[in-house]
Amino acid sequence: MPARRPPHPLEHHPSFRAVIAAAPPLAELVFRLRKRPEATSLVGTLALACGDLADGFAAPPCSRKRLTAHHRAWIAVREIDRAVTAAARGRLAPPDVVKRAQRAIDRADVLVGALLPS
Repeated sequence: MPARRPPHPLEHHPSFRAVIAAAPPLAELVFRLRKRPEATSLVGTLALACGDLADGFAAPPCSRKRLTAHHRAWIAVREIDRAVTAAARGRLAPPDVVKRAQRAIDRADVLVGALLPS
C-alpha cells in the first residue's frame, strides 16, 4: 500500500479543490476534441487558473493582489465554461463526457466566483 502524502496547503480551499477536480473530466473532453485547435488550450487555461488561485491565496487577505489573482482565475474558469458549452451545443463530444466536464467546471465557477466581492 502506497504511503499517503501529506495534504498540500492549498487543498483546504474548496475553490482550489474544485479546479483540481475539474482536470480529469476536462482532460477527457479535450481528448475527444483533440482535432479541434482550441481544445489543447483548455488544460493550459485550467493550469493557469490554479496558478492564479495559488497566487491569490499567497497574497494578504483583502489585498488588491489577492483580488486581482482570484479575478484572473475566475475569468479563466469562465473561458473554459464557454468552451464546454460550445462543445455541448455543437455536439462535438459524447453527451456524458460533456456533462461531466460541465458539472465540474460549473462547480469550479461557483466556488472561484465566491472569492470575489459582490
